[in-house]
Amino acid sequence: MFWNKKKCIANVMEGRCCNCRRCVRICRHGVLETCEVSGRMTTFVNRPERCTGCGKCRAVCPEKAIELIEKYG
Repeated sequence: MFWNKKKCIANVMEGRCCNCRRCVRICRHGVLETCEVSGRMTTFVNRPERCTGCGKCRAVCPEKAIELIEKYG
């Protein structure tokens, strides 16, 4: 995709995340999702192929639980 010039994607560090969903709300590409897994709310990258690496999710995270990592493949 020609607009996806960044070479990184979002990654949520589960141990730091407070599941406030700020990142989910700010991502206009629908990359992040929060759901219940094993009785616990968890925020994770559900659609990594849609991530443009813009960093907006990382900027709004109060716990600094999102990092931008190098793309794979």
